[in-house]
Amino acid sequence: MKARLIAVPLVVVLAIVAALQGSEKRVHTTYWDALGGVYTACAGVTGPGVVPGKTYTDAECEAMEVGYVRTMLAHMGRCVTAELEFYEIKAWGHFAYNVGTANFCRSTAARLLNQGKNKEACAQIAKWRFIKGKDCAVRANRCYGIVTRRAWEESTCLGANG
Repeated sequence: MKARLIAVPLVVVLAIVAALQGSEKRVHTTYWDALGGVYTACAGVTGPGVVPGKTYTDAECEAMEVGYVRTMLAHMGRCVTAELEFYEIKAWGHFAYNVGTANFCRSTAARLLNQGKNKEACAQIAKWRFIKGKDCAVRANRCYGIVTRRAWEESTCLGANG
């Protein structure tokens, strides 16, 4: 099934939210994410819907996560107009959820996707392993989970975890 990012069916949005459960811990109370410098809740949701001091139910978290992913995909669809396979949307949605839509849209990967060079775009994912200048491939930097996440995204992007 192919679709444009701007018009992704709900089943794909739900698949991305489900995939995020493996990499984003759902936290029911709002917390300050010092790395991102932003209030965060549920599975990494940020933005105006996140209220400092609030505790969220699972249903509220799921609704926020679904809304966040829908909005994110629509924004991604403004910079990538090519139709993508379900597994590619799942991978790129998972990726952009972590790095941000603006960073995704400015990336070489987005440009390659628009050129129809999808495999080359997937190969770009592994390059996004740095956090605040630290190479997460170096285990001593204590962010190796990013490397694991990128490996999952790249293999999904190539169809291995469709």
